[in-house]
Amino acid sequence: MAKIIVITSNIAPYRLRWCEELARFYDVTIVYTKDHDYERDDRWLQKQSEYCRIIKLKNDRDKYDALCPDVIGILKSDPEALVIFDGYGPKTNLLGLLYCRLKGRFTYTNVDGYPLGEKNSPLKLKIKRYIISHLCTGFFCSSEATREHLIENGADPKNVHVHNFSSISRDAIISEPLSQKQKMKIREELGIESRKPIVISVGAFIPRKRYEDLIEAVLNCKSDCELYLVGGKPTEAYLKLSADSDRVHYIDFVLPDQVYRYYQASDLFVLPSQTDVWGLVINEAMAEGLPIISSDHCVAAFGLVEGNGIIYETGNVRELTEAIDRCLDQSSNRSMSKRSLEIIRNYTIEGMAERQLPWIREYFGNKA
Repeated sequence: MAKIIVITSNIAPYRLRWCEELARFYDVTIVYTKDHDYERDDRWLQKQSEYCRIIKLKNDRDKYDALCPDVIGILKSDPEALVIFDGYGPKTNLLGLLYCRLKGRFTYTNVDGYPLGEKNSPLKLKIKRYIISHLCTGFFCSSEATREHLIENGADPKNVHVHNFSSISRDAIISEPLSQKQKMKIREELGIESRKPIVISVGAFIPRKRYEDLIEAVLNCKSDCELYLVGGKPTEAYLKLSADSDRVHYIDFVLPDQVYRYYQASDLFVLPSQTDVWGLVINEAMAEGLPIISSDHCVAAFGLVEGNGIIYETGNVRELTEAIDRCLDQSSNRSMSKRSLEIIRNYTIEGMAERQLPWIREYFGNKA
């Protein structure tokens, strides 16, 4: 069986599911560099698989950007394997890309998106362009917007393939929006007493998420709604912002196989991030039939929000407040929910693999 080597920093659940989809057709080895992620709870990461071999590279510091020279040995061990690098930023990936380029070895680099909203120096942008145009050869990427970004930075258009990035499986997408009665039943099971419309956001309580904007918007909107922030321990700053209100609720980290219940109990999802390379929580919320509000610094919004929500200017609390009121309007909310489900059916892990397979088969066909 032909072999694929996937080199990544850590193994997210959706990344493992994608590799396991490829393992239906190929012998897949996942090589990773670190056991922790400062933005996520360790329980979220995966380290075992029934279908893929998993190798941990030596990384004493367990840092995202640590250089793991052992990657060269992995690449040398099977020169006929197709190598897929999960991103071009980590030092270990850069070392591997450089080695493969020097050996004339074609590789794919998996690119989830790009950092909208981040300001980079001219030197950093020049280095990025050099990596994309000279070290990387082929790309699998999240969306047409990401494809255009890669081509603008020197990627060969014929080697850049869109796979509709996702973290959800087909069977995780509900068939139709839940009724109010169904939502109330789920709330009861979760211990949520409110019968008011619920606005939800999911993620770590870190500065770039800009939850302060969302808290302020919910407290100022005309809709009699409540906000649930799911994903960790709130900072003192967030607690201070919401101290005088009973409309803001904080839920600690919830495992991936349970968080969908909080989406189902809610009426609207908001991602107010200052920057997000993609924003997979948008995919996840849409799979549960939620309308979406996103800042214009989340790449996912430009592929997934079309008739099912609103994209607003990052940091514009007034615009966000108005968007919440519009999306919670009962008739708009129902139609947006249906539209979310229509769109997200084209964004699944199985679909990602299916879109990649023709190009992977072509690679091995050319090697024959």
